[in-house]
Order: sequence, then structure tokens, then C-alpha cells
Amino acid sequence: MLMKVILLFSLTLLLNVYAKAQDVKYLNTDGKEISTAKFNAELETRKYLAIKTDAQHRQLIERYQTGLIPDFSNFKTIFNRHFPQALSNSPLVIIYYPGEDPCNNSGSATAETKKDWYGTLDKGVKKQIQSLPIYICKNKNDMDDRGSAVLNWNNDPEYLIERTFFKHHYPCGSFVVISPNGKYISYFGEYSKEQVWTALKAIK
Repeated sequence: MLMKVILLFSLTLLLNVYAKAQDVKYLNTDGKEISTAKFNAELETRKYLAIKTDAQHRQLIERYQTGLIPDFSNFKTIFNRHFPQALSNSPLVIIYYPGEDPCNNSGSATAETKKDWYGTLDKGVKKQIQSLPIYICKNKNDMDDRGSAVLNWNNDPEYLIERTFFKHHYPCGSFVVISPNGKYISYFGEYSKEQVWTALKAIK
């Protein structure tokens, strides 16, 4: 009798989980519902990421974003308070680390290979604007032990960068390029050095 009760309970639980899964709705970048197949096909293009807006909704978001920073004067004041004169007369590159996730906490990269990768990134940036990227993370205590910690990471000042550009946790990391007049180009999720250099060239 006890075994039957356990089996019935397990079956009910599985059915509830299945029913909830069926309730999930998939949305395009405009918030309109699309099929699961269409949603997955868009993800495969690598032009989009999926964000969880709530328990029942998954929405596509474009990885490449452009715009003008709202209240740029205030943004600049706060940022330069922590990084004096960083936002001055030339574009600025910010590399953002959101904290550990399956993407940045996997793979075969070592401290040495990561240092080399970012060193090449830095050289390409400096060649264009004569300054280096600023490395900002959500929490310096949440750096992985395989390389990220070897870089000069800074805590996000007053969570300014997260609030302005990276409201969701995008896998691996992201970057944003900011022009002296407040225009920006950002990219969500895993990126290449070339994508940073191209965005910088586009905003100059």
C-alpha cells in the first residue's frame, strides 16, 4: 500500500512539472509569442541570447546593442569619481565580468592563456585609442581561480555598469564601448577580441 502511495505521489509530481513546462511561453525581441522551434532557431544564429523574464517566459534579446546613455552627465560624474578622467575626450572600453557561470567556469583556459588573450585584446584597443580597457566585475571576490583573477579587475562602482548596460547575467562576460558624447555599443555574452576592436572602430 505504501509503495502505491509513493508511486502515485511521484507520478503526480512529474505531471505537475510537465504541466508547468508546457506553460512556458517563448517570446521574440518585441515580446511577441513565437514557437519553441522558432525560438531555438534564432538562438542558433548566435545573434540573440535567451533571458528568463519570469517563471513562464523566455525572451530573445539581441546581443549587439547601441544607444545613448540616459543622463550621461550623472553617469560620467559617478564613473569618473572612481576612475578619474576615464571618460574624457576619447572612447572607453569596459570589459564586464558578471560572476561565475557554466560558460566562464568551464573550458581549458589557464591563467597564462587568459593573460595572453587579454594582453592581445589590450594591445588592439591601445592601438586605436592610446588607452587600455577598464576591467569591471560585479564582485572581485567572485573571480575564478583559472585566470580571471590575474587581471586588474575593479568592482562595479555603485553597480553603475550593471544597472546601465547589463541588467541580466549574460554568460561568460560582456563588453561596452562608450564614446565621449555618451553613445555606446554593447555586446552581451561571450565575445571575441575582434568584436571589441570592431565596435571601438565603429564608435570613434
